[in-house]
Amino acid sequence: MDDEELAKLMREIDQMGAPSTGAQPPAPAAAPSEVVPAEEGPSGRGRWVAVATVASGVGGFVVGAVLGFVPWVDPLSTGLGAALGGAIASAIGRPPRWLSR
Repeated sequence: MDDEELAKLMREIDQMGAPSTGAQPPAPAAAPSEVVPAEEGPSGRGRWVAVATVASGVGGFVVGAVLGFVPWVDPLSTGLGAALGGAIASAIGRPPRWLSR
């Protein structure tokens, strides 16, 4: 947030708290100087599922490698299982709020 936007926000907050002296409408907001193009690529949910899948898979692979001394634990199968679980869990749930910022 730059200084101009912050000053504008502070003016709006001051206007909301000030007692109204008449039917004067608030000052119109300034038009943005540039148009922000629409985001291309996967949606927020798609990105969330992809990131959760990869992170879960890598985490599962690392845990499987650490537990490699156990005869039935394989890093590859542990990573694939964690990736599948992460994909299902992130597809069912919603992306966290901090991701959309």
